Amino acid sequence: MKSLQGTVSMQKKDKVNSTVSSFQLPAKPQVLTELQLEQSRPNPSMQVFSEIISKDVALSSSLLKTVNSPAFGLKRTVTDIKQSVIMIGYSGVTNIASFYQLQNSFKEKAAISLEKFWDTAMDTANMMSLLLENLSITLSCTKEDAYAFGLFRDCGIPLLAIKYTDYKEVLIEANSSPEQEFTSFEDNRYETSHATMGYYMAHSWNLPKNICELILRHHEPDFLASSDSDESQKELYALIKIAGNTLSQYKFAKDDCEWFLAKDHVLDFFAISEPDYQDIEDDLKEAFSVQFG
Repeated sequence: MKSLQGTVSMQKKDKVNSTVSSFQLPAKPQVLTELQLEQSRPNPSMQVFSEIISKDVALSSSLLKTVNSPAFGLKRTVTDIKQSVIMIGYSGVTNIASFYQLQNSFKEKAAISLEKFWDTAMDTANMMSLLLENLSITLSCTKEDAYAFGLFRDCGIPLLAIKYTDYKEVLIEANSSPEQEFTSFEDNRYETSHATMGYYMAHSWNLPKNICELILRHHEPDFLASSDSDESQKELYALIKIAGNTLSQYKFAKDDCEWFLAKDHVLDFFAISEPDYQDIEDDLKEAFSVQFG
């Protein structure tokens, strides 16, 4: 699988590393270290796992609120942490805890509204869950990974928004130029991108390796044709393009800026016709409105 070093040319590698080192990456919270350590054991203890989370009242509350949201479609209300672990598993709980901790790690003034950014990340994760439920295609990727990728895909954006006061201008320019790769605007201005910084961020917090790689590569227009990624990663890449475009249509009644370059590749990958895609999008928007609107 392609690594960060394989993605950046040798001529640019030193410059990229120098730029990255100028960022202050948030330290991984102790609670995540403890959760990941327990999860890595041959026979993790559900009791210990639950106790680690329960020590943080705010984290526990946020976790239960998320688990009981329509995205998980649970048939009964989960009232304690142990139940949430039973219902969505160790990895699912850890991913939600990571997202909550990530939000709380960025308190500095930023060039964009971080509150809106986190809301969009959660909306994207929810749309990914709905898409898996509505897409009548057998897939190898899991709902858990789809939800996690939706949450963390753009986790590098807050880093750039805090460091660069003109970052909003770059986002506007990139969003207004669908014919160009999104991260090219960031690379030209800052010699790094939110995809690169997101990879470093996710990797330093020990998020799942497949999610880290996707964060790095989610703007590569030829990703679906690559030979160094597995089928589940390609599925997640294609799914998030559909989810992102559907969310843009739902919120703003226009295509997402990435859809122009991704559309043909995604429809070919899933063997979906244009009319069938439109039906999927319409169904998703209706379902999203009912559950999350």
